[in-house]
Amino acid sequence: MPTEIELYPWLADAWHTLGAHLSAGRVPQALLIQGAAGIGKTHLAGLFAQRLLCSAPGEFACGRCPACRLFLAGSHPDFLKVQPAEPGKGIGVDAIRHLIADLALKSQFESYRVVVIAPAQAMNGSAANALLKTLEEPAERTVMLLLSEAPAGLPATILSRCQRLPVAPPDTATACQWLEARHPGCDVATLLAAAQGSPLRALALVGSEVAERRRTVFRQWGGVLLGQEEPVAVAELWEKQAHEEFVEWISTWTMDLIRLLSAPAAPPRYNPDLAKGMRTLAGRLNLRDLFEYWNLVLRSKRALGGQANRQLLLEELLIHGSRLGRPASPPRLG
Repeated sequence: MPTEIELYPWLADAWHTLGAHLSAGRVPQALLIQGAAGIGKTHLAGLFAQRLLCSAPGEFACGRCPACRLFLAGSHPDFLKVQPAEPGKGIGVDAIRHLIADLALKSQFESYRVVVIAPAQAMNGSAANALLKTLEEPAERTVMLLLSEAPAGLPATILSRCQRLPVAPPDTATACQWLEARHPGCDVATLLAAAQGSPLRALALVGSEVAERRRTVFRQWGGVLLGQEEPVAVAELWEKQAHEEFVEWISTWTMDLIRLLSAPAAPPRYNPDLAKGMRTLAGRLNLRDLFEYWNLVLRSKRALGGQANRQLLLEELLIHGSRLGRPASPPRLG
């Protein structure tokens, strides 16, 4: 049974905050852990949940007591998780009602009862309303951890009843060093760019073809913006692909284009390996239109966490993108 705890270096500040709550005896009963996808929110919540449930904790859970063994086996009766039945699906009211019924039962141990809801923004309106009463009148020694990369998608009534814990992504040097230590010799910078700066997602991409797929998608997206590709035809090519992944890539490409138009001498921040194509696009676009497009990208990212028609969403992004720049004789991205 593993007992060693790994705290990713960029989570140290958030862990210190959680430790301060414990030391002061004021653990929030509803805590919203927010930050980008792939930076370790689930890992952080798991470490904290195990620490709360542990019978003999220090700075971390001991990893050896009966409570820790149950937790590590995924069978601790006082650790409850609510998540979509399938990736990309929402969290319905029945899942929250089932959670409320479980919380009405007597706790099995003498420590805390911990609930993790992830991603919290996936709750539909009925589910959020059902959870609201539990947040208003939480059971004693019950801690609810809501994880979200899009907290703006949560109702204000939920947000107002949660204490927030923002988790910042690591800087590029820290993330690259961490990845290089695990996979020496890999092109960690390109993997990190493909993962939108999220080291855990980059780690999962090692050995995959995602880097080449990202370059292909960039050429197709750029072709749409330059009038070289038909947006609906490209959307059909993307139909069976990972929609969230593509929209995340488009968001970082749009941010880099805004950066290039605002400060032409500055290199792309998120996609340095695509700098040549980025500069070609930047020369054909204007800043005002890009900001409008960026707002659409943000709305699309939020919509993907709900019940949106995902293919229509991609088509809208591409059709809008095709209107950004219409040169008479567009250059090729190469």
